[in-house]
Amino acid sequence: MGFYGGKTSKNIDNFDKFALFLEDFQLDIQHFEHELVKKTGIQMRAKNLQAAKTEQAFVKGEALLKQGNMTHAGLYFSNGMSQEPGNWEKIRRYQQTVLDYCQQLIDNGNYQTALNVLDEMEVFIRSQALYVPVQDIDKLQQALIGIAQTKQTVTEKMIAANHSETAQLIKELLDQSDELLAYQPPNGQPELITQHQESLRNLLFSWQSVDFSVLTEKDREYSEISDKMTQLENAITTIDQQQATAQATKTVVALVHRAEQFLEKAAAESAQSNLTLYYLSSVDSIIRQLVLLVPEVETAITQLSTLSMQLEQTKETIAKRQSQLVWDEIEQTVEQSKIPENSTAQEAIEQFTKLRQFISEKFAQLSSVEFVEKAQALSEKVNSQLTDWQHQQLHQYERWAIARLNEFYNEYQNELGMRSDEDKIYAGLINYLGNIDNRYLSSPAQRAYNEVFQKFYVELRDDQKIPLSSQMSLMNKKPLSNF
Repeated sequence: MGFYGGKTSKNIDNFDKFALFLEDFQLDIQHFEHELVKKTGIQMRAKNLQAAKTEQAFVKGEALLKQGNMTHAGLYFSNGMSQEPGNWEKIRRYQQTVLDYCQQLIDNGNYQTALNVLDEMEVFIRSQALYVPVQDIDKLQQALIGIAQTKQTVTEKMIAANHSETAQLIKELLDQSDELLAYQPPNGQPELITQHQESLRNLLFSWQSVDFSVLTEKDREYSEISDKMTQLENAITTIDQQQATAQATKTVVALVHRAEQFLEKAAAESAQSNLTLYYLSSVDSIIRQLVLLVPEVETAITQLSTLSMQLEQTKETIAKRQSQLVWDEIEQTVEQSKIPENSTAQEAIEQFTKLRQFISEKFAQLSSVEFVEKAQALSEKVNSQLTDWQHQQLHQYERWAIARLNEFYNEYQNELGMRSDEDKIYAGLINYLGNIDNRYLSSPAQRAYNEVFQKFYVELRDDQKIPLSSQMSLMNKKPLSNF
């Protein structure tokens, strides 16, 4: 059995065949023991069977360990040791097998895995202190010391490897930093600028991911790491600002183009279109957005000024076009409002009053300064003509009143004096002066009216004077609108 265990092939199939062989061999031994007991009455010792089981478990565990399956192999080693607890030879065999496996891990650079395996082996061997004979305790202690020394060796190699890898990584990062910092992506190619920006960010992240704890002070000074990281951060900030400016400039161009389109559409709309106000309001909104972008884009100031001028020009053009239509309507109404030659003053006043009201209503629809001034001039002219007709109307009323006074005086002047007929004078005053509304008379006409009235009034009897005044006050006056 020792021969087969020592000559086990590296091929896992041979290990599996050997494991099967051990199982068959164990069955043969059990069968042999059973036959021997029947024929001779001699029974084999139980420890021989345990040794066979231990060997079987160890061979299986060694086979699994060669496959790299330490967890599964540990189960077999634990099972084997449980068959013969405290067997120092088995402990030493387990230790050497695991150390050989760790050496393979170390040779392949798997230092952390080797340390983990050594930790598990240390725990396992310490657990064997409960089972080994007292005389083997020192051997167990020496095995633990050997494990600790191996762990120290692995740790030193791992530190050295980490130091070497980190130093190499830093050298590569320094070279990449110099290359990227020296590169200037061409203007007008945003894709290359974005790629360069991303490369700088990735490189900075690589710097930040480096474990500098494995470096010495000399290494840190030599690498100039801090300066390179600062340069990368500054380069990223610069590109970010350039990207933001480029994006803002692109936005400004797009907004200006959109505003110009709105202005063109507004200018092309008819004077009665409801879309005109929408287009102009949209341009106003775009201008407010451009104001917010001025701090980021220097050229936005010029474009903003130009666009504002275009907006005002378009507004003036639209205002003239709309105002022209309103003005044409005003002129047409003025033409239709001409006063016929045979018209009375009241008819002319009514016509001009309507015209003034119409102009006032249309005045609010005029937005062009040119047509506003025209409307103001026309309104002043209409007011002047209205005033003239009002004066003319008063003048005509006054002429009629003076004529009535003259007629009355000429007809009743003979009644003055001693031969006066009070009743006739009373009737004449009523007939000729009773329907005159002296509110519409000028001061001279008022004096004439009063003089004539008083001259004949004094001729009346006292019992006639008060009734005359009352009757004349209550009489219907000839209205001004009759002239």
